[in-house]
Amino acid sequence: MIKFLKNLAVIFCFIFTFHSFAKANENYQHTMTNILTTCNAECKRKVFEQEINSAFVNLIEALLKQMQFELREMVRENLWLKNG
Repeated sequence: MIKFLKNLAVIFCFIFTFHSFAKANENYQHTMTNILTTCNAECKRKVFEQEINSAFVNLIEALLKQMQFELREMVRENLWLKNG
């Protein structure tokens, strides 16, 4: 269980740390240029909300995939112990 929590914490940190590197550089530059030059306050708020929502969804998906992997490993270990 402790190993599972450690893995979960590491994945959580990686998702937030490296999320900005996952985007295409040109898309990020275009978005930031648009926000800084042509966007009003409402537009900026909407863009940042969308970015936060996207990051949150990506984080939850990664956590669920990691939990699925951990559960599969636990099932395999249990089956191995029962058969061995």
